[in-house]
Amino acid sequence: MKKLIILYIFIIFIFINTINAESTKRPRKEHFVFFKNTQNELNVYKLYGRLDGNTVFILGGIQGDEPGGFYSADLYPNLVLEKGNLILIPRANFHSIITNDRGLNGDMNRKFKSGTPSDIEDEIVEIIKKYMAESDLFLNLHDGWGFYSDIWVGPGRNPKRFGQSIIADTDIYFNGKDTLKLEDMAKAVLLEVNKKISNPKHQMHFMNTKTFDEKSEYDEMKTSATYCALTNFGIPAYGIESSKNLNTLEEKIRYHNYAINEFLDYMGVEPEHPAIIYEPPTLSYITVLINNYKKIVVPNNDTLRILKGDSFKIIHIESNYERGLSCDVANWGTNQDLHKEIFLDGSSVATISKDNMIIGKISIVVNNFTSDLIAYVFETNGRKQVILDGQRFKIKRGEKFKILDILSQNETSKNITVNLKGYVPQNGSNKGEDRGYLIDTDKLYWKRYSLYGNGKVYPISVRNGKHVISKSYIEIID
Repeated sequence: MKKLIILYIFIIFIFINTINAESTKRPRKEHFVFFKNTQNELNVYKLYGRLDGNTVFILGGIQGDEPGGFYSADLYPNLVLEKGNLILIPRANFHSIITNDRGLNGDMNRKFKSGTPSDIEDEIVEIIKKYMAESDLFLNLHDGWGFYSDIWVGPGRNPKRFGQSIIADTDIYFNGKDTLKLEDMAKAVLLEVNKKISNPKHQMHFMNTKTFDEKSEYDEMKTSATYCALTNFGIPAYGIESSKNLNTLEEKIRYHNYAINEFLDYMGVEPEHPAIIYEPPTLSYITVLINNYKKIVVPNNDTLRILKGDSFKIIHIESNYERGLSCDVANWGTNQDLHKEIFLDGSSVATISKDNMIIGKISIVVNNFTSDLIAYVFETNGRKQVILDGQRFKIKRGEKFKILDILSQNETSKNITVNLKGYVPQNGSNKGEDRGYLIDTDKLYWKRYSLYGNGKVYPISVRNGKHVISKSYIEIID
């Protein structure tokens, strides 16, 4: 019995040490999701370097109409750190980002006073505070109007403008044990940042809002994230502002990254710096789950057809970006309907966005007939094969086939037309009726009609007059 107890203790010891080893593994990344699959989804990334060091917290998107900030922050989660740590929240206010609004429920950057949370945005603020407590430096990313200047130059460049500045609430702050020289740190960073900015009109400057002064013109800053980080947690805190008046989004992202990277260097956090490459977001397709069992792919600008009474879920968005994607089904749900089970009585449109930029739309048609009972009859090499609505007829490149007929419980064959997109009969007739022709897959070369533009998957559209009642696909296997 004594030996058995010793064995149990030994196993528990090994188990605890294994957990500790995993939690201290470096380098590593942790990803936490709050309010998942909602319009307020909050993604938090924690990056740990090979060597421990200071922790820098970067916050983007607290105001939804400032894309320079959240696009810039979004370049950092995939880094590997050599030294130090990063906490990243690229999109603090995703709901407002989706709608391109500063703040749908007021300015989230004015909600950092202590108090009991009264709504979901207050809950997000409390989560942000939790990560402030783990940090040695806090950076809040913004886009501001005009260009900051210590002196009046004009209406777009003066001491009241925020763009192209690094902002602090004071020049010096004593946190109870250390004196934080906020202005000195910011100017050291700016010295290096401005070496990289060739346009003198785009140079960045230090702005002191003097929030603690009784006569401060920026008393509202006492409810901001930077003031909270400075006074509640005793860490240096800055707003980094690119200008909303810059010509391109790429410029805004680049200037943010210049400032972020110099702050990281100042704090001894050594990353593999992200490439400042902005690629316009695009939508390839969405994946839809019908009645929780049938998956179909719907390309951008195509149509999803369902039966009245069917449920569907949009379970995947295929884009050239992974983060910041949302789907809004008109007249149903919220701004974020991804992964929701949806029932529609009538037709609608699904709008797909990357942050606040619309990248595609899917029409949704609700029919009253049973499209599952529509069957496509093919012939290849003397063999007949049948597929149903939404399925794919797979055939090897070089083989020939015929679309023999369409069988339907609700439609007669003579009332419908069957059109293979990308195919034109040899006789030059293109009336949209392609049944009965011997089709050579080597001659299906109209790639622009194919599903992904690569000449491999071509849609077959079945119409009754102007109405599409079913769609299936030819898939060519190389």
